[in-house]
Amino acid sequence: MEDINYLGYRFRPSEEEIIMYFLERKMRGLDFPVHTINEVDICKFEPWELPAQSVLPDDEEWYFFNKPNLKYANSARTERTTKAGYWKVTGQDRPILDNCGKDVIGLKKNLVFHTGRAPNGVKTSWVMHEYHSNNASAYQESFVLCRLKGNMGDRPENYSRGESSGHAASKS
Repeated sequence: MEDINYLGYRFRPSEEEIIMYFLERKMRGLDFPVHTINEVDICKFEPWELPAQSVLPDDEEWYFFNKPNLKYANSARTERTTKAGYWKVTGQDRPILDNCGKDVIGLKKNLVFHTGRAPNGVKTSWVMHEYHSNNASAYQESFVLCRLKGNMGDRPENYSRGESSGHAASKS
C-alpha cells in the first residue's frame, strides 16, 4: 500500500456524523469509501501507544472503532483495564442529539486514563470520548467509536520521578 500525504487534511467529524454515519455504518458491516478509522481493541494498548494504531498518527486527536469487552459474562459492565492502568468513566453520560436537536441518537461517555490500579491510580492527561449508538442492539455486532486526546509525554515513567499528571511533558 502506498503512503498517502495527508498534508492539509484534518479529520474532525461532528458528533452526529460519528453516530449516524461512522458508527451505524460500521455496525451494519458496510465499507467506507475512504479508510479513516481503524478497529482497535483499546485495552490491548496503553493510551500513548494508540496514536501509532491510527490511520492519522500525527494528528492531535485519534479515532478508533472498538468492540466493547464485557467485564463479566453475566454483566453489562465494560472491561476498561490495560497493563499499565485503567480508563475511568467521569461525569454523566451525555446525550447526542440529531442535527434538528430533537431526537437522541446516541450518548457520549467521558473517560480519563489512570496509571496503576484503583483506588490508588494516578490521573493522566489522556482523555477518551466513547460514542454509543441508540440503535446498537439492532445489530449483531456492537461497536463504540472512541475519540482519544492526550499528551504523548504523559507516560508511567514520568510518575516514578514524582511528576504530576498533565504536566509530565512540560518539564524543561
